[in-house]
Amino acid sequence: MGLNNFEDLTPIHLDVLTEVGNIGSGNASAALSNMINKNVEVEMPEVKIVSFQEATDQSGGAEQIVAGTMTRMSGEMDGMILLLMDRDFVDAVIDSFFNRKVKGLLQLDENEISALSEVGNIMCGAYVSAVGQLSGIEIKLESPCFHVDMMGALMSVPVIEFGEVGDKILYIDKKLSINGKRMNTKLFLIPTIESLQKLMGKLGIEV
Repeated sequence: MGLNNFEDLTPIHLDVLTEVGNIGSGNASAALSNMINKNVEVEMPEVKIVSFQEATDQSGGAEQIVAGTMTRMSGEMDGMILLLMDRDFVDAVIDSFFNRKVKGLLQLDENEISALSEVGNIMCGAYVSAVGQLSGIEIKLESPCFHVDMMGALMSVPVIEFGEVGDKILYIDKKLSINGKRMNTKLFLIPTIESLQKLMGKLGIEV
């Protein structure tokens, strides 16, 4: 049958992607721990194939104000990574850098935005590095774009750019704790179908 869209992913494919997500999340969490000098632990991530609408709904709805970084992938894997940060995560990062809590996501100053953007860059870079090392695929990342906006507006960017290849994306729900406090980050991996085929092939999984 072949892998022609995200709906063609089998349980075996999802098991492989879950393991890749677990290793990538571990790398990203270790990088975060070193960056903010706090203990970071991560649980096994939940990996699902969802529609853009489901991704929006599961992140609080279209009008939910969220913070996140968008990073484009190129090289042997084309697509985009969207990393969402919940309020507790933002507070933990800002507290580690500036010893204060944020007033609100819409009140972030330039220094706070710069710190969160760098954290997003490091975490996405560590995740993609793990994928590249596992598969032997060379993946390049552009500089991340940090956004605070409604979830619907944020999700409209990959919909416009990648919606033509299908309505489904890889949803990776990562539950982690920083110094014992549990919080969430959500990572949406949006590769082209060709890139997903290449990744599976490199991992030795029939497509």
